[in-house]
Amino acid sequence: VNTDELTNTVKAIKENPSLAACKFRAKNRWVDGGHNCAVIKEFYAAGAEDTTRKGSFEMKADEPPVLLGKDRGANPVEYLLSALSSCMTTSIVYHAAANGSKIEELESEFEGDLDLQGFLITMTMQ
Repeated sequence: VNTDELTNTVKAIKENPSLAACKFRAKNRWVDGGHNCAVIKEFYAAGAEDTTRKGSFEMKADEPPVLLGKDRGANPVEYLLSALSSCMTTSIVYHAAANGSKIEELESEFEGDLDLQGFLITMTMQ
């Protein structure tokens, strides 16, 4: 982590708290069955739309066969767990850098429970 840039960012936000507001976006398109694809590109940060990304990120989601999918991507719960673990890892690393601590290695495991009853029982089958 570039601690000089991190320090400058913290200072700028302290001086102008509105710079802390960020908005991230995902555009999702259904393909078939449980398969869909999200495209990540534009976002708002530091008081403006950010145009520094050279391309976009494509995230394909599906379900495993046991959940009626064809396993063409991680399922939405797995993406959520990935997002949570990535957010925690980034936060820990940035806080350590800001406090002058050096991290040699960092790993985590996240697990999520899902009860399909809440999702499936509300369906009306005809």
